[in-house]
Amino acid sequence: MTHATGQAHPEETLDALLLFQDKQLKAMIALLAEEKSLLMGRDHHTLARVSDDKAELAMRLQHIDQRIAGHPDRDQPNWLTPLRALKGLARQCSDANAVNGRIIESLQQRQTEQSELLLRALGRSNRTYNNKGVTHSRTRLLGDIQA
Repeated sequence: MTHATGQAHPEETLDALLLFQDKQLKAMIALLAEEKSLLMGRDHHTLARVSDDKAELAMRLQHIDQRIAGHPDRDQPNWLTPLRALKGLARQCSDANAVNGRIIESLQQRQTEQSELLLRALGRSNRTYNNKGVTHSRTRLLGDIQA
């Protein structure tokens, strides 16, 4: 529990908070691994659930982090090693999330290219470029023929 100020209650031990945060970070690492597997396997139905779980867990991690940051014992030397370990786990989560983000960007690019290919096959595509050199597809209907 926390005070209205966001500070941890004195009876809430830092040890308990650190242990809980450790479990949550390890759960996030596992969830990110599952997300990567689903992305690679293009399992979009299950991916929606994992995305929701990831968002919920991220909020929980942030809340626990705030409680740890506000704990009166946080700056004592005996907690530096466990806090460093948690930061290492958080870095693993961040790195895994970045990898998943790159996979998502790659999948989006492939999807755009496949859509363009299908539109070209239908004869309905004009490829244009924006001011940054990024391609965009613009479809046209063949109903504008005047002859």
